[in-house]
Amino acid sequence: MKIYFPILGLALFLALPSTAAEPVKIIFDTDMANDCDDAGALAVLNALADLGEVEILAVVTNRKDPSNASAAAVDVINTWYGRGDIPIGTDKDGAKVKGGPSSYCAALRDEFPHDARSDDEMPDALEVYREALKAQPDGSVVICSVGALSNLEDLVRAEPELVKAKVKQLLVMAGGFPRTKRPETNIKLDPAAAVTVTNEWPTPILWQGYEIGGAMDNGAELQEAPKENPVRRAYELRPFHEYRAIDHGKPNHDLATVLLGARGPQDEFWTVVEKGRAVFDSDGNCEWKQDWNKNQVYVRIKGHPRKLEQVLGELLAAPPKAKEKK
Repeated sequence: MKIYFPILGLALFLALPSTAAEPVKIIFDTDMANDCDDAGALAVLNALADLGEVEILAVVTNRKDPSNASAAAVDVINTWYGRGDIPIGTDKDGAKVKGGPSSYCAALRDEFPHDARSDDEMPDALEVYREALKAQPDGSVVICSVGALSNLEDLVRAEPELVKAKVKQLLVMAGGFPRTKRPETNIKLDPAAAVTVTNEWPTPILWQGYEIGGAMDNGAELQEAPKENPVRRAYELRPFHEYRAIDHGKPNHDLATVLLGARGPQDEFWTVVEKGRAVFDSDGNCEWKQDWNKNQVYVRIKGHPRKLEQVLGELLAAPPKAKEKK
């Protein structure tokens, strides 16, 4: 059983922004379908927006779920945090989910307020990317990708100059470093897209491998959240081993990515590995190679993962600013 230390001063300090600066402009590219850490990452992103650290420009989904409710789940969470007007797009021809529908997307759609349509009827992800990027200053947008790289492949193929002009950095939760023993899920969803992105993306890329989230668990913090919180509901519904994700938490892969997008690789938490490039084969296997340097890095956790896990847990469970006084 995991023990949580209610050291409020320390926890509050850890969750605070590291520097006073303009909010980071973020587009979140998510496979809001199978795993509930996508819901958790969107919660963390909204908590960071409540702290004034980020501006969420748009959310796009990259995985076609049989529930047809991925966009609705996104909108439910954003609405809970008072941001129901954030543009949402869906990938109509991207990676498909094998097996049954999401354990939580349809429930969030049916149980919580939102005004999203079914995924098939939502704006296309590529068009949402175009509109969001064109409206921003050059070199100002950070993209956080936590699923299939299908949308990113479509974007860089269709609008390479727009990407080059507007995107400051791309962060990708995918693969494993320095190498994987078998294809990681996000890469396996669309290996060809991963090859395209690593070879053709024109701005800096920060890779976060599977091993990062695998070293930490979050979700149990939501046991104290109100039942009206849809992120709590997502973790209640997501099976994890013989339990539910809310019971003891689960690996927090996607939560770490949005924190990196907002705050960068803070020295107290991260080691950055440079001088190389990510390489993917047609099966989705990943390896960091140093045969030549590209504008790419990957991160490792510095010190004990518990420190970073606590920061993510505090942000995950933080009540929406829009509801604090109600």
